[in-house]
Amino acid sequence: MTNRDSLKPSCGCVIDRLLRHDETYIFITGAHKQSDSLSGKGYIAYNLRIGDIETKRRYSEFESFRKAMKSLYPALIIPPIPEKHSLVDYAALQIKVKDDLATIEKRKRMLQTFLNRIAKHPKLGKDHVFHQFLETNITWSDVLHSPPLNNLPKDPLKMVLSEDVQIPTHTFNPLLASNLIPAPSAAYQLKKPDPRFEESEKFTFRIANYMSNNLDKSQRKVIRRLGELANDYAELGAVYNGFSLNESGAVANAIEKIGQAVDAGYTETGQMVTSLEGEFAEPIQEHAQFAQIIKQTLKFRHMKHAQVELIENVLDHKKDQLASLQNIENEARRLEQALTRNKTIGPNAVDVDELNNPEEDYSPRSTPSPQRKSLNGGPMRVISAVGHTLQNIIDVNPEATRRNQIGMANDAINVLEEALNITTKDLDVISTELQADLDRFQREKIQEMRDMLIAYAKIHIRYCQKNLESWQEARAEVDKIPI
Repeated sequence: MTNRDSLKPSCGCVIDRLLRHDETYIFITGAHKQSDSLSGKGYIAYNLRIGDIETKRRYSEFESFRKAMKSLYPALIIPPIPEKHSLVDYAALQIKVKDDLATIEKRKRMLQTFLNRIAKHPKLGKDHVFHQFLETNITWSDVLHSPPLNNLPKDPLKMVLSEDVQIPTHTFNPLLASNLIPAPSAAYQLKKPDPRFEESEKFTFRIANYMSNNLDKSQRKVIRRLGELANDYAELGAVYNGFSLNESGAVANAIEKIGQAVDAGYTETGQMVTSLEGEFAEPIQEHAQFAQIIKQTLKFRHMKHAQVELIENVLDHKKDQLASLQNIENEARRLEQALTRNKTIGPNAVDVDELNNPEEDYSPRSTPSPQRKSLNGGPMRVISAVGHTLQNIIDVNPEATRRNQIGMANDAINVLEEALNITTKDLDVISTELQADLDRFQREKIQEMRDMLIAYAKIHIRYCQKNLESWQEARAEVDKIPI
């Protein structure tokens, strides 16, 4: 079984059948300028070919395709495409304009690499959205406005990824969008972080900063200066050739040969710049982009883990709240039962004090004092009435309110438990897929770094050999000058 026959089931379309063969390669065979029929603006269309199937896609369609794949698979490492403007920086020997030939050639190479990285991915390569991107006579805007892409939520945390929960995946899920579900922030500190991904985050952040701020920047600077050096060689060669016209005989021949060696230096330096761009600088730039992509993918996993922990916290709080309400309800019932018993036996009860002091029945009744009257009525009675009125305003039926709160708490707990089940399984799926992708990327990166360094060495060896040959010929001509 090949790498392309594993994991995701195949859709069986023509493109899918072509991609099942490991030797299948996607080519960008050309690029030409076209005009938009609506706006009239010009753009570059790239010719894609796989087997006998050809289609055309513009850069903005590559951009939207990559964005769609990232929305479908937020836990996977989606390969980068060349940045829209950064490629101009590489055109050291060309005029920096939008349709510059050198820029277009670089973009062709990098977009071709992007497509083939997608194709050989065990999951991305089998997605039918990818196949539609390569298919002839498919309008890409129609694909963007059709399932599954038009069902994707803006926030991937509100989408189910695990297929174990028997809920539609890769579509908006109202349960995860409930107001009960807390929204995590990037600054949230995990209570129980996974040591594997914690270490991966630290390593990736370090590599991303180093690649972007050091290696990629330095390589661009070297290429730019080599391009400037090539131009200086061109000027210097012309100067030597002109200088040789002022001399004669062996001296003129020697100076002319020096000029030719310098001209060869111009040609070989330009060739070296072109080779370094395609075989070293562009892969370095691509890996700098990869580091940022991995950083964002790890951030998504962090957010999903944070979502799980926050749901757990809210669920624990709701359970405590429910337990408190149930305790209050139980106490209220016991009190109600006690009051009911007292009302039942109260009218038939015999006062023991009355039995012990029968003479009190015949003693004259004492007249209540004015002070006692004022206490039993007047302001105190008004305060009691106001308090009773406020109680009625605040809660007319506390028993019904309490039972309603218990029902709402139970409903919330059911929602949170279901959400926790979904997000926990999603986190497991995300962790498994991301770890597999990180391992696969690391293996490929080691192989690619090896190839890049070998290419870097070979380019310099060839450059030195060609220059050595030119200067050896110049030395032989100089030796012919009589002393």
